[in-house]
This record gives sequence, C-alpha cells and structure tokens, in this order.
Amino acid sequence: MEKLSIAPNAIIWLVVWLSFCTCLFLAWFFSHRAKHKERLMMIEKGLNPDEEEKKYRKPQSMSIKLGLIVLGLGIGLVIIAILANFGALGRSNATPMAILALCGGAALTFANYIESRRN
Repeated sequence: MEKLSIAPNAIIWLVVWLSFCTCLFLAWFFSHRAKHKERLMMIEKGLNPDEEEKKYRKPQSMSIKLGLIVLGLGIGLVIIAILANFGALGRSNATPMAILALCGGAALTFANYIESRRN
C-alpha cells in the first residue's frame, strides 16, 4: 500500500485558506447577528426598522469605503512589489501580509474618518 505524500507547502496553504474562509464566515455571521438583534430591539421599542434604515442608509458611503479599502490594498501590493523587486523582503513570508494588513487598516481608518466628516 502506497502512502499519500502531501507537500508541507500545500498543507500550509490549505491551513491559510481554511483560516481565511473561517474568518470571512465569522465576520459575516457576527455582523448579521448584530443587525438582527438591533432590528429586534427597534421592533420592541415600537419603531419601524425599515423606515429607520432608509433614513440613514447612504449607498454612496458604502461604495466610497469599499473603493478606499481596495485602493489601500492596491497601494500595499505596490509596496510589496517594489520591495520584492529590490530584494528587501528577505525570506520572511509574514512581511507581505503585514504590509497588506497595515495598508488595508489605514485605508479603513481613513474611510471611517471621511464618513464621520461627511456626517
């Protein structure tokens, strides 16, 4: 009987993708749960959640936030490409992910700042 051999690199990628998918699911689940609880509280107080939601919903704000986050991640990718071109990344696999996380976080912070100034 032959043993099934899996490259260690493949196992690492599998763990990374499973972690990523798990994080996405948990983010969706908890945000959905929070919206549901908020909706139930509004109904208990005698408010119509649909009317309240229409008052405060601005479709432009979501697209601006999404655009700024994509822009921040794009800037992070450019920084990673420049550093990789000059060989400044070294052998660390965590550096590109850290750069993407920092740029994405900065873009999200900037998007929230702009949204708060608009309101």
